[in-house]
Amino acid sequence: MPLLHAFYLGIATLVIAAATARGRVHPVLAVIVAAAGFAYASGMSVSLLGKVFGTGFGQTLNALGLPVLASAIVSALAARSFASEAVFRASSRLTDRGKSVLVAALGLAAGTGASTGASFAVLSPLRDAVVPGRRGALTLGLALSAGQGLLLPSPVVIAATAILAADWRHVLAFGVPAAMLSATAGAIVASRVRPETASALPPATRTVTAGASLALPAACLLMALMLIVQSIGDIPSEPFGGGGAREMILGTGRPLILLLAGVAVMLVGARGWRGAGLSETGWVAKAIGNAAPLMLLLGAAGGLQSLAQTSHMAEMLAEKVLPLSLGLAVPFLAAAIKKTLQGASLVAAITAAGMVQPLLPALGLESGAGRALAVLAVGAGTMTVSHVNDGLFWLTADAARLRPGRALALFSSLTALQGAIAIVALTGVLLVLVL
Repeated sequence: MPLLHAFYLGIATLVIAAATARGRVHPVLAVIVAAAGFAYASGMSVSLLGKVFGTGFGQTLNALGLPVLASAIVSALAARSFASEAVFRASSRLTDRGKSVLVAALGLAAGTGASTGASFAVLSPLRDAVVPGRRGALTLGLALSAGQGLLLPSPVVIAATAILAADWRHVLAFGVPAAMLSATAGAIVASRVRPETASALPPATRTVTAGASLALPAACLLMALMLIVQSIGDIPSEPFGGGGAREMILGTGRPLILLLAGVAVMLVGARGWRGAGLSETGWVAKAIGNAAPLMLLLGAAGGLQSLAQTSHMAEMLAEKVLPLSLGLAVPFLAAAIKKTLQGASLVAAITAAGMVQPLLPALGLESGAGRALAVLAVGAGTMTVSHVNDGLFWLTADAARLRPGRALALFSSLTALQGAIAIVALTGVLLVLVL
């Protein structure tokens, strides 16, 4: 039965790719219909379908929709005040490789935030000014994926570290080079992808105020930092204290607070409140209109993800790899199966870590270094594979101007490649330690 449900999800994915090819069907409609078809084929009742899809839709609109709206408003303000052009001119001092390194470094750091999708959204205005278009979008998306799976204080790594009782210092020592290797591989491949025909921002000569030129990086980096602080607040040892202090830290990265903080910084720096820009017909209305389709698409993908989780196919298939005596490959495969089939990296990490925790001695991973490598193997698995049930997939596809079928061929395959590179590197470290 779980194999059959996984087959249905694969069919739903192919339907989305085929229906949206050449713009025949809008992605929002394609995802909704495919999600309903998957649920019906999996034997869900109409009432359960409606309830589960609606819950996933609403939660995703809050978690990712508001950061997307913040990104759209910040982008509109940056264009209106010519702040994007100022950042573009400043970054022109770097080589193309230097720009990619900068975007990848930002992605690795922001990947440790509470949500990679939200981090991608809030960094997009800045990324688009430094490395516009497809190459920058793919580089940022892949770096975020690597940071989420392999670096502390990513929620994925925090959860696996706590469950597997690993030493955070070992996790950090092994995770940093693995993350850098994965992000570098992603950036190299992304740099060789054929760019779209859209041109980059022109190096205009308009005069930009100091406040406006600084407002764009300040707003984007502030929102990304807020997400990272929220992750640190989630650490079980409560480094910022418990009770009300912890709740305040956790609230810092909430989507609504992100939106208010980021937009406020841009409004002050770019003086965007002047004129009729905030009216129903001003620039803010256009920004909201531009963000709406992507917000609805993310909501629909969240509904599909919720339906996939409800079917419980991922857990049952992940259990099939537990009897295998394959060392680090067991936590990696358990997490990869869970992530690929149900889409949520944190849920995949928690489930996979819980499954392999009793098996660590049998897998030869009971030592301090072994536990840390098992944590990172779980994290590498959560990088594999991002596709139509994952918000980061749709955000990257939209920013890179890729239709779903092309995004599956590029971004999904590259996240699988990153996961493979990470687990090979981690296995090499284990072999060195054993020998």
